[in-house]
Amino acid sequence: MTQQEPPKFDLDKLLAVASNAGYAQLIGMRIVTAEAGIGRATIAVDERLQHPQMIVHGGVIFTLADTAMSMAVLSLYPPGTRVSTIEAKINFLAPTRTGELLAEATIVHQGRSTSVVEATVFNLVDGEQKPVARMLGTFSIGRPKTE
Repeated sequence: MTQQEPPKFDLDKLLAVASNAGYAQLIGMRIVTAEAGIGRATIAVDERLQHPQMIVHGGVIFTLADTAMSMAVLSLYPPGTRVSTIEAKINFLAPTRTGELLAEATIVHQGRSTSVVEATVFNLVDGEQKPVARMLGTFSIGRPKTE
């Protein structure tokens, strides 16, 4: 009897599923990459994402960073692996009014059941890249769902 090899990470499938999620579509978020413990996600800034002071709402920035961090973690596991944020802390560094936001995440520590990940969110305007937030989070890693 031969042992069946576990399914391998499938970048295209992960990007398709994550990008088609309802909330991602609602705010216009796009997953750029999820590979080798690195995740990136972007969103174009528009007035839908701003609060009355006409700056991007902190919850949008948090969501973008959290998504990039999730992609970094998921990139290391087979399809169906469940991850969830169990703790996160964010520092907002500067307001954002225009341009595009890019979150880049990398893994700080990878354990068996948790992962610590950090992300920087940048505001891209006129060819310049300015950091607007830094986030550190801990993720729970669950067993893949069975078919």
